[in-house]
Amino acid sequence: MEHGIAPEGPVDAAAAFEALRREVALLNVAVAGLAAERAHAPDYNETLGEIAKGVSVAVGRLGKVMTSPAFALSPADLARQIAAAGDEARRQDRVALHQAQEALQRSGRDLDGWIDRARLASLQNWRLLQAAAVGVVAGAILYASVPTIIVNAAPASWAWPEKRAAQMLRRDMWSAGERLLLVADPERWQRLALQKA
Repeated sequence: MEHGIAPEGPVDAAAAFEALRREVALLNVAVAGLAAERAHAPDYNETLGEIAKGVSVAVGRLGKVMTSPAFALSPADLARQIAAAGDEARRQDRVALHQAQEALQRSGRDLDGWIDRARLASLQNWRLLQAAAVGVVAGAILYASVPTIIVNAAPASWAWPEKRAAQMLRRDMWSAGERLLLVADPERWQRLALQKA
């Protein structure tokens, strides 16, 4: 036998059997203890499933990243592309700035033109007002003087100034003459009236 028991007879066989029974009992106790320990261990199946899903998602994303064109380029190529993109962005910025400056200058010129036109219109309105005032004054002078000039230019036999004076006084020529004499020299008019009477 393995445990140092030699087959010497029935007594020794009983002792060997007893030793084997004790060994089997110890094995039963050990196996029962292992089963009890296993029954109390937590179940990690759900947690491991979530971890497996997370790893799958990460592997998928990593696959996309690894197949991107950026990883296919060398660092020098990538640096050249970045520099070229920066140059293009700066060129576009310069073009946009130039266009904005032109638009601002155009707006300034338009504003200057509007101001000049407003000033010119204001000046023209002032000149128009001056011309209208001169026209009114000249018209009044002409209106007052032209009839007098015409009346005075007529021959004396027509008696236009005298007729005009009578019209101004709203009288016939005789009573207009009397009125003029009365107003011109009241004392003399009185003497003349007394001589008539």
